[in-house]
Amino acid sequence: MDKEENIKQEQFLQLLMHNDKCIYAYILSLVANSNDADDIMQETSAVMWRKFSHFHHGMNFVSWALTIARYQVLSYYKKRKRSKIIFSNELMDSITVEVERKSPEIDDRLKALKKCINKLNHRDQTLLKLRYDKAYTFESIGASISKSTRATFYSLSRIHELLLRCVQRTLNGTEGGL
Repeated sequence: MDKEENIKQEQFLQLLMHNDKCIYAYILSLVANSNDADDIMQETSAVMWRKFSHFHHGMNFVSWALTIARYQVLSYYKKRKRSKIIFSNELMDSITVEVERKSPEIDDRLKALKKCINKLNHRDQTLLKLRYDKAYTFESIGASISKSTRATFYSLSRIHELLLRCVQRTLNGTEGGL
């Protein structure tokens, strides 16, 4: 690989890593299934890399990436014609504009969320990992920790409330404990 190609690859990776959460949030807002969103994000990243020669200095990377992601989402829905969820172009445009507008805010919120998750006790962190990293249902989490489904639901609801308040305090600069 020559020096110019290395520089191009480095630029792409920096832009992608800085904006991947925003792009993923956009995709997830349109498909609502994290497994499908993961697949679409991978395909979007691959298409972005293939088309990176069309991206020029001074262009808005997020807008460019969201346009590609939008076409990947549309392709996903076209392949899954049986899906009853179909978004109008107007709704997709509206979501795109909102994600672009909120892009810097999303990064700040994610950083705050990571800090807040680290403040949780080990048991609560484990519940979050089971629910979101492993995609366990409330029933399967309950079974693995010897709690009822209802108790598991209430525990996760309590954790969500703690995290919401912590993130809000962190973003407002009144950081403290949970």
